[in-house]
Amino acid sequence: MSELLPSASLKRAFVGVDIGGTNTVIGIFDRSRRLLGKRSVPTLLPHLPGKTDHPVVFFDMLQEEIERLALEVDCTDGIALCGMGVPGRVDPVRGRAEAASNMGWFGVPFAEQMSSRLGVPVHIDNDVRIYGLGEVLAGAGRGYRNVLCLTVGTGIAAATFVDGRIVRGGDYYAGEIGHDPVAGESALCACGERGCVESIVSARGISRLAAEAVDSIGDGTALSMLAHRPNALDVYQAASAGDRAAREIFRYVGEVLASKLLTAVCLLNPAAVIIGGGIAEAGELLLGPVRERINSRYVNSKKPIVVRAALGDSAGLIGAVAYAAQCEKEVNWGDDDASYNETAVSRSLFGSV
Repeated sequence: MSELLPSASLKRAFVGVDIGGTNTVIGIFDRSRRLLGKRSVPTLLPHLPGKTDHPVVFFDMLQEEIERLALEVDCTDGIALCGMGVPGRVDPVRGRAEAASNMGWFGVPFAEQMSSRLGVPVHIDNDVRIYGLGEVLAGAGRGYRNVLCLTVGTGIAAATFVDGRIVRGGDYYAGEIGHDPVAGESALCACGERGCVESIVSARGISRLAAEAVDSIGDGTALSMLAHRPNALDVYQAASAGDRAAREIFRYVGEVLASKLLTAVCLLNPAAVIIGGGIAEAGELLLGPVRERINSRYVNSKKPIVVRAALGDSAGLIGAVAYAAQCEKEVNWGDDDASYNETAVSRSLFGSV
């Protein structure tokens, strides 16, 4: 599916890619930072349930889709650069996807492979850090220098911004709260461990909790009327219609998430907590319990705002292009006098999107 916007005649394509466990979104920007076109395609993982260090089918598909979209939006001067958000533990210096358990990717030389295919510099970082960068530059985090930004969907992870800088960690693994254990929980996580936050606070976790509720109370929930195993959307729809069991599932998920976030809030004192991803579309069913828990237990009189992400799947595209431009020191975007350092991008780059 593509979305095209009006364009000028001669442009170079600045490409942003946001890779997810289910779908991959590609965006093409021009030099004046306009989003010219956007396309969502399935993330091809034919090697699953096996592991790979060279997902060639996905690489080839991604190259084809990027080049096709660039032509569709009349980028007649070719591709200038490309930034990508990649799930899991990513080494942005070496351009490698070191470990993405949900994808089956381990030790993948992502930037090198895509750069050789596209013929331009390709820069990658963890998808949530890239997503968070987009929200800080142009979305719900704009105007804040200390931010926690999470995505909750196939999995869960966080991006942390302290004094305007991205925190990556010593091994580029900062933000992987999805694999912090939850006391009393023993469900198997995709990482192979049991009782991880992600085994609860994720689409998969919500589906599991719903199936357990159906087994436990049967006709006591509308979820028992489904002809299939309940998924996260089913639970959201039932909760929105007032189903007690479905609402309790979301409350529990929100409280588990809040208990982990509270530690981070006390440690980092963020001004904003931003929650995005597919599960965040549940809105206050999820955000309400998170906000209540943080507000009731955080001793600081100034509480962080707890809000839903504002940009949808465009956040990762904006963050990816901004990050790649930062890496290339590409400052001549339109009339902006943008400046960069190793971990932060001037907000002027995407002042209005």
